[in-house]
Amino acid sequence: MTNVIPLDPKKRILASLRPASLSEAQAAVAVLAKALPIMPSIQDPPAFKGIMAEFLAPYPADVLMEAVNQAIEDLKHMPSIHEMVELCKRLVVPRHAELRRLEQAENEEQQKQREADERAVEAEREAQRAAEDEARRQAQSRWLQRVEARARECLGDAAPLPGDVALADGISQSLVSRGGSRISWQAALERGEPWAAKFCRQMALAERTRRALEQGRISWTECLAIGKLISRDEAAARSEVEKAEPRDARRRYAGPPPESFWSALWKVHKTCGLDVPRSKDDDAVAAAVENLKHLTGLAELADVREILDRKQQEAWEARGGRLKPAREQQ
Repeated sequence: MTNVIPLDPKKRILASLRPASLSEAQAAVAVLAKALPIMPSIQDPPAFKGIMAEFLAPYPADVLMEAVNQAIEDLKHMPSIHEMVELCKRLVVPRHAELRRLEQAENEEQQKQREADERAVEAEREAQRAAEDEARRQAQSRWLQRVEARARECLGDAAPLPGDVALADGISQSLVSRGGSRISWQAALERGEPWAAKFCRQMALAERTRRALEQGRISWTECLAIGKLISRDEAAARSEVEKAEPRDARRRYAGPPPESFWSALWKVHKTCGLDVPRSKDDDAVAAAVENLKHLTGLAELADVREILDRKQQEAWEARGGRLKPAREQQ
C-alpha cells in the first residue's frame, strides 16, 4: 500500500491556480466553438478563436473547462472574449479568497511565532540580567560585610552595629562630599575613620525609619520626628526605631517618606563633618533670612533718611538758603 502525503492547503490552492498552457486554452476554445455557433458579426473566426485562447490562457485549465460548460449550458451563441474572461474571473474568485485566508492565517501564525521567539529571547536576557544583578548584589554584600568586620577591628564599640553598613548603603550614595572632595564613606569606614562610623550608624537608623514607614508601622509625623532626632540624639532615635519595628503594619500609613524627612538627613551629613549644599543647610538658610531682614531694615532706614534730607533741603530753600536765627535753633 502506497502512503500518499497530502499537499499543504496553500500549496494545493496555488497548484489549482496554475495557468493553463496555450494549447489547453486553444482546446477549450475549440470545444466551445464546436458546441456554439460564432456570431455572424465575427468576420475572422479563426483569428477570433486564437485571440480568445490567448486571453483565457492565464486561467487554470479546469476553470476554462468549467467556464466552457457553463457557456454551453446558458448561451445560444459563442460568447465574446470579454464574457468568457469575466466568467473565468468569477469562477476563480473563491480560490483567490481561500488563498488570501490561508496566507493571512500563515502570517498570523508566523507573527505569533516571532512574538513567542522574541519573548523567549527577552526572557533569556531578563534571566541573564537578573543573574548578573544577583551576582553584583552578592559581591556588594560580601564587600560590605568585609567593611563592617574591618570597622569593628579598627573602632571596637564605636563601630557600626551588625547590619548597619548594608542598611546605610541602601539609603545613602557611596560617594559623599567632605572638605570639598568626593570620597567613599565605606572606604573611610574600612580605614577606621570615626566620622564614617557615625555617618553609617545614623544613616542605618534613617533606612530603618524609612522601611518602618513603607511597611505602615509608623506615620509620616513619626517618620519626620525620628528623622530630625537622629542627628540630635542617636540613642533616643534608635530607641524610637526599636519601638516602632515590632508594631503591626497599618496600610493607611504605608508609603514613601515626606520630602522633609530627606531634608532632615542633611543634618546627619553636617554633624558628621560632611559638606552640605547651602540650600539644604538649615543654619545657613536661617542666617540668610536674618541677613535679608537686616538688609531690608537698612533699606528702610535709608528711605527715612532720604525723606528727612529732602525736607531739610526744602526748609533751607524756603529760608532763601539762610541758617535759622540762633533763637530759633535753640
